[in-house]
Amino acid sequence: MSHGPPDGGAPSVLDRAIEWTLGVVTAIVLFIMMTLTCVDVVGRYAFNRPVAGGLEMIEILVAATVFAALPLVTLRHEHVTVDLLDAVTPDWVLRAQHFLGYLLSAAVCGVLAWQLWIRAVRMLGYGDTTAVLRIPLYPLTYSMSALMGLSALIFLVLALRRPARRLRKD
Repeated sequence: MSHGPPDGGAPSVLDRAIEWTLGVVTAIVLFIMMTLTCVDVVGRYAFNRPVAGGLEMIEILVAATVFAALPLVTLRHEHVTVDLLDAVTPDWVLRAQHFLGYLLSAAVCGVLAWQLWIRAVRMLGYGDTTAVLRIPLYPLTYSMSALMGLSALIFLVLALRRPARRLRKD
Protein backbone atom coordinates (compact mmCIF):
# COMPACT_ATOMS: atom_id res chain seq x y z
CA MET A 1 0.00 0.00 0.00
CA SER A 2 1.49 3.32 -1.03
CA HIS A 3 1.13 6.18 1.38
CA GLY A 4 2.63 8.98 -0.69
CA PRO A 5 3.57 12.42 0.56
CA PRO A 6 1.93 13.55 3.80
CA ASP A 7 0.15 16.38 1.99
CA GLY A 8 -2.03 13.82 0.23
CA GLY A 9 -0.32 14.11 -3.16
CA ALA A 10 0.40 11.09 -5.29
CA PRO A 11 3.71 9.34 -4.62
CA SER A 12 6.39 9.87 -7.24
CA VAL A 13 7.64 7.10 -9.51
CA LEU A 14 10.84 7.01 -7.46
CA ASP A 15 8.84 6.74 -4.22
CA ARG A 16 6.88 3.80 -5.62
CA ALA A 17 10.03 2.09 -6.96
CA ILE A 18 11.86 2.40 -3.63
CA GLU A 19 8.77 1.29 -1.72
CA TRP A 20 8.22 -1.74 -3.95
CA THR A 21 11.88 -2.81 -4.00
CA LEU A 22 12.43 -2.49 -0.27
CA GLY A 23 9.06 -4.09 0.44
CA VAL A 24 9.98 -7.14 -1.65
CA VAL A 25 13.48 -7.39 -0.13
CA THR A 26 12.10 -7.10 3.41
CA ALA A 27 9.38 -9.68 2.71
CA ILE A 28 11.90 -12.15 1.26
CA VAL A 29 14.28 -11.74 4.19
CA LEU A 30 11.41 -12.16 6.68
CA PHE A 31 10.25 -15.29 4.86
CA ILE A 32 13.76 -16.77 4.96
CA MET A 33 14.03 -15.93 8.66
CA MET A 34 10.64 -17.51 9.38
CA THR A 35 11.51 -20.66 7.43
CA LEU A 36 14.92 -20.97 9.07
CA THR A 37 13.41 -20.54 12.54
CA CYS A 38 10.76 -23.16 11.79
CA VAL A 39 13.31 -25.67 10.49
CA ASP A 40 15.60 -24.96 13.45
CA VAL A 41 12.83 -25.48 16.03
CA VAL A 42 11.58 -28.70 14.40
CA GLY A 43 15.14 -29.98 14.03
CA ARG A 44 16.01 -29.07 17.61
CA TYR A 45 12.97 -30.57 19.34
CA ALA A 46 11.90 -33.38 17.01
CA PHE A 47 15.29 -34.71 15.92
CA ASN A 48 17.69 -33.17 18.46
CA ARG A 49 19.53 -31.64 15.47
CA PRO A 50 19.31 -27.83 15.35
CA VAL A 51 20.46 -25.95 12.26
CA ALA A 52 24.21 -25.43 12.53
CA GLY A 53 24.87 -21.70 12.81
CA GLY A 54 21.15 -20.96 12.93
CA LEU A 55 21.56 -18.21 15.51
CA GLU A 56 24.22 -16.47 13.38
CA MET A 57 22.01 -16.61 10.31
CA ILE A 58 19.04 -15.24 12.27
CA GLU A 59 21.18 -12.38 13.61
CA ILE A 60 22.26 -11.46 10.07
CA LEU A 61 18.68 -11.68 8.79
CA VAL A 62 17.39 -9.48 11.64
CA ALA A 63 19.97 -6.82 10.79
CA ALA A 64 19.07 -7.06 7.10
CA THR A 65 15.35 -6.74 7.92
CA VAL A 66 15.78 -3.71 10.16
CA PHE A 67 18.02 -1.82 7.76
CA ALA A 68 15.97 -2.71 4.66
CA ALA A 69 12.78 -1.60 6.40
CA LEU A 70 14.20 1.70 7.72
CA PRO A 71 14.05 3.61 4.41
CA LEU A 72 10.64 2.06 3.75
CA VAL A 73 9.27 3.21 7.10
CA THR A 74 10.80 6.64 6.53
CA LEU A 75 9.28 6.99 3.06
CA ARG A 76 5.86 5.94 4.35
CA HIS A 77 6.00 8.35 7.34
CA GLU A 78 5.48 5.42 9.71
CA HIS A 79 7.95 6.43 12.41
CA VAL A 80 6.49 6.85 15.87
CA THR A 81 5.42 10.46 16.29
CA VAL A 82 3.70 12.48 18.98
CA ASP A 83 1.21 14.95 17.56
CA LEU A 84 -0.59 16.13 20.69
CA LEU A 85 -0.22 19.81 19.81
CA ASP A 86 -0.56 19.68 16.00
CA ALA A 87 -4.13 21.00 16.10
CA VAL A 88 -3.11 24.17 17.95
CA THR A 89 0.36 24.71 16.45
CA PRO A 90 0.60 27.72 14.11
CA ASP A 91 1.37 26.85 10.47
CA TRP A 92 4.78 28.54 10.51
CA VAL A 93 5.82 26.53 13.60
CA LEU A 94 4.59 23.31 12.00
CA ARG A 95 6.62 24.04 8.85
CA ALA A 96 9.75 24.87 10.88
CA GLN A 97 9.29 21.79 13.07
CA HIS A 98 8.79 19.63 9.99
CA PHE A 99 11.86 21.00 8.21
CA LEU A 100 14.19 20.94 11.23
CA GLY A 101 13.01 17.51 12.39
CA TYR A 102 13.62 15.93 9.00
CA LEU A 103 16.91 17.79 8.59
CA LEU A 104 18.13 16.56 11.98
CA SER A 105 17.00 13.02 11.14
CA ALA A 106 18.88 13.21 7.82
CA ALA A 107 22.02 14.37 9.62
CA VAL A 108 21.84 11.57 12.19
CA CYS A 109 21.25 8.93 9.50
CA GLY A 110 24.09 10.41 7.45
CA VAL A 111 26.53 10.18 10.36
CA LEU A 112 25.42 6.61 11.09
CA ALA A 113 25.85 5.67 7.41
CA TRP A 114 29.35 7.15 7.42
CA GLN A 115 30.31 5.31 10.63
CA LEU A 116 28.89 2.03 9.29
CA TRP A 117 30.93 2.49 6.10
CA ILE A 118 34.11 3.01 8.16
CA ARG A 119 33.24 -0.11 10.15
CA ALA A 120 32.70 -2.13 6.95
CA VAL A 121 36.10 -1.06 5.62
CA ARG A 122 37.72 -2.21 8.86
CA MET A 123 35.81 -5.51 8.76
CA LEU A 124 37.00 -6.11 5.22
CA GLY A 125 40.58 -5.30 6.19
CA TYR A 126 40.54 -7.52 9.28
CA GLY A 127 38.62 -10.31 7.58
CA ASP A 128 35.89 -10.31 10.25
CA THR A 129 33.53 -13.27 10.01
CA THR A 130 30.86 -14.91 12.12
CA ALA A 131 32.17 -17.37 14.70
CA VAL A 132 30.57 -20.62 13.56
CA LEU A 133 29.85 -20.36 9.83
CA ARG A 134 32.68 -17.94 9.02
CA ILE A 135 30.35 -15.70 6.99
CA PRO A 136 32.16 -12.44 6.10
CA LEU A 137 30.50 -9.49 7.85
CA TYR A 138 31.61 -6.64 5.60
CA PRO A 139 28.94 -7.15 2.87
CA LEU A 140 26.16 -6.85 5.44
CA THR A 141 27.77 -3.78 6.99
CA TYR A 142 28.23 -2.09 3.59
CA SER A 143 24.55 -2.82 2.88
CA MET A 144 23.54 -1.39 6.25
CA SER A 145 25.56 1.74 5.48
CA ALA A 146 23.96 2.14 2.05
CA LEU A 147 20.44 1.68 3.42
CA MET A 148 21.12 4.16 6.22
CA GLY A 149 22.41 6.58 3.58
CA LEU A 150 19.23 6.04 1.58
CA SER A 151 17.23 6.84 4.72
CA ALA A 152 19.22 10.06 5.10
CA LEU A 153 18.44 11.03 1.50
CA ILE A 154 14.75 10.26 1.99
CA PHE A 155 14.71 12.45 5.11
CA LEU A 156 16.28 15.28 3.08
CA VAL A 157 13.63 14.95 0.37
CA LEU A 158 10.87 14.84 2.98
CA ALA A 159 12.26 17.99 4.60
CA LEU A 160 11.60 19.83 1.35
CA ARG A 161 8.04 18.56 0.97
CA ARG A 162 5.10 20.45 2.38
CA PRO A 163 4.08 19.19 5.84
CA ALA A 164 0.54 18.11 6.59
CA ARG A 165 -1.37 18.35 9.80
CA ARG A 166 -2.13 14.99 11.29
CA LEU A 167 -5.06 16.39 13.25
CA ARG A 168 -7.65 18.87 12.05
CA LYS A 169 -8.52 22.04 13.89
CA ASP A 170 -12.17 21.91 14.95
